[in-house]
Amino acid sequence: MNTSAFFHAPLYSRAQGSGATVVCLHSSTGSHAQWRGLGKALDGRCQMLAPDLLGHGQSPAWPIGQANTLQVDADAVGAVIRGANGGLVPGGIHLVGHSYGAALALQFALRYPRLVRSLTLYEPVAFGVMRAMSPGDAALEEIEDIAHSITAMVRGGDLEGASRVFVGYWGGAGTWESLGEAQRASLAARIVTVPRHFDALFGATWNAQTLGRLTMPMLLLQGANTRLPARRVAELLGAALPRMQRVQIADAGHLGAVTHEPIVTARIVAHLASAVLLPHATQHTNAQFA
Repeated sequence: MNTSAFFHAPLYSRAQGSGATVVCLHSSTGSHAQWRGLGKALDGRCQMLAPDLLGHGQSPAWPIGQANTLQVDADAVGAVIRGANGGLVPGGIHLVGHSYGAALALQFALRYPRLVRSLTLYEPVAFGVMRAMSPGDAALEEIEDIAHSITAMVRGGDLEGASRVFVGYWGGAGTWESLGEAQRASLAARIVTVPRHFDALFGATWNAQTLGRLTMPMLLLQGANTRLPARRVAELLGAALPRMQRVQIADAGHLGAVTHEPIVTARIVAHLASAVLLPHATQHTNAQFA
């Protein structure tokens, strides 16, 4: 794995605890702070790493000249994991992700399947699977239109407008108006990376054969009231991934990992525990990036 591009500008990451390594990947326009509730629930039971992804929080911007692919963020996250564990990762890692972060977790698992022991995903928006497995889908056309609108506004310098559309689409009517001034400013600062995220997500054209290589235990959470593209991706992933359990969160939308955080956290912790990850954190063999 080539991580040299990130040695001089590594991701910011919050680390706590010891034992089995749980890596938490936030959604577009989010940050490591999204996982505070999960961190409290896992405190003393594992080593939790929660990085700010490129262009978010306290991490550097997307590297100039790097392609807009999930692997760019995956390499940066890999550098965080290596730095926290000296290159060796006792027992491998357990990935938790929301939205873009969940799609990134899938990319990481596909690149390093022997390293990843489990996946816990809240609505991984890997839109490229629709291009690969359901071309012409109405859900694909819907999210392509949204991506085009947001990208055009970002390129035109209308960061507030792009943020309003992005938040309104995923959070529903009134979401932007409910935010404070500081929250709006934070979103506007991070929205410049979202067109890169869209490119990366549309480029994740995994088919059923590729996804079938992932045999680790997986939990896919989705909101009962989520958007059609997120629901369609979940359906395609659920049909292709051999060890996936799907759970629907009542009354939640795509942002349910935040708006219904206590319920989602309980599901995540239960999944980790059911896979015998946390109770036996010291009984592992060493795993490496390979």
